[in-house]
Formats: sequence, structure tokens, C-alpha cells
Amino acid sequence: MRQLKNETLKCNLVQFKQTTLGPIYVYENAQYRWLTLDEKREQDAVIQGVMSKSKSEQVLVPVNQSMLLFLLKPVTNLKMLNLGLGTAGVERVIYYLFNKTKFLNTLHTFNTVEINPDVVEIAQTHFYLPKPHSVFLESAEQFIQQCKIKYDVITIDIFSGEYHQPFLNSALFWQNMTRCCNSSSQITLNLNPKTGQELQLLLALLRKYFKAIALVEFNEYKNIVIVLSPSSLKHITVDNIQDSDVFKHLAPNLYQDINHIYHIESF
Repeated sequence: MRQLKNETLKCNLVQFKQTTLGPIYVYENAQYRWLTLDEKREQDAVIQGVMSKSKSEQVLVPVNQSMLLFLLKPVTNLKMLNLGLGTAGVERVIYYLFNKTKFLNTLHTFNTVEINPDVVEIAQTHFYLPKPHSVFLESAEQFIQQCKIKYDVITIDIFSGEYHQPFLNSALFWQNMTRCCNSSSQITLNLNPKTGQELQLLLALLRKYFKAIALVEFNEYKNIVIVLSPSSLKHITVDNIQDSDVFKHLAPNLYQDINHIYHIESF
């Protein structure tokens, strides 16, 4: 999807909205529709999410595909939380798996948290946010502080342009996060660290709260996906992704897009 940066131009602009939390831009060409929150969009656009106009259930970018690595193990009675709505890619694929495939048989709870109501409106208008779906209009930090459900899966994809939110470096946020987890929960975080030191500091913080960490590094993307759990994550391997029926269906080339998966475990 890197070629879309070159097409993030006024001639492809579908909607612009200036919100209290910053500008939102929606673009499209014949095949794709995408969103950016970056005011420097026509210099070096930071694309927050992309949707295929003909197959909206597809997950197109390897980084976003890796947010679904919890599917490497059988899922029943799923309780899921998504922090950061964006282009509703997580929502579209989860409901697709539940309604149209054999890979997700039960969906007990599925909540999304989004701080910007204009993002929700744009996701409904342009990115086919499934109806009905529960979206909580508050900050992820506040939601986690008050969390009363133990989720099986929590996905975190919260960026403003190319910068993630400062609370991701907060010990209190991760301490509160542990109260939202059960003994086998998986938390998946999309991260774009600017320096190796920044990544090391975050990993040192995360190790205080989670016994298992899997770090997914990509061939052509700077982003890193981090999976956290109180239980072992050794099953998250390139070979298992390649052999997985659900990933053959959803993301058949993901295993080729991954450079390496690192494991840090203390049991």
C-alpha cells in the first residue's frame, strides 16, 4: 500500500474535516479508500488505514494482518476490545469471520474505544463500520482505568500521524491493563518506535507486567507489532502463520512479509 502515498493528493480527496482533535482526510482511487490525520499529507503521507472498495473485509497491510495473530489458536466465546477505531478494519474483519466463515464461531463481547466522534462518523460513512457495533467515545487511557471486563483479546492501534500516544509509556496504563486480562489473554500493539532506545525502554516496562512478549518485525515496514500475554506465545512463529488455515484465507502472504519474530519469556 506504499504506492498510495503518491496518490494522497487533492484530486483524490473525498472528505476533509477539521475536528477539535485535528484534521481528518479521506482519499480514494479506483481500488482503495484510505485515511490520514497528517497535515503534511502531500509531502510524506502517514496513512492510518486502507480499505479495498470491492472487498472491504480484506486486511491489506501486513502490520494490520499481524494484529490478528490471536487467531493462531482456536477461539471460542471471544471477548474482544479494540482501542482506536481508525478505518474500522478490525471491526470489519471480526464480523466477517464471525458471520461468513468457520474461523470464529462465537463472539461474546466486542467493544471499540475511540476518542474522536468525527472518526466514528467517518468510519460509518466511508469505511463500512458494521451495524450495530459498540463504540465507546472516550480515551483509551480512561477506558482501561475503569475496565470491568476481562478480555481475551485487546488490540491497540492508536496513532496521531506517525506518533503513538504518550500513555503507552506509562506504568499505570499497563498496570491497569493487567486488570482487563485473564490468564491467557493476548494484547497486540502496533508500534512505530523512533529509536532503539525508545523500544528498549518500552520493552523493559512491559516485562514488568507480562511474562511473554512476541515482537514481530517486517521486511518493508518500520512498524513493529508487539504481542503481550501472561501465557506463552511461543506458538507465534512464521511457520505456524504459513500453515494456519485462517491466515491462508485472510493473509496468505503474511509469513513472507515478516522478517523475524522475537520471543521474550520468563516462566
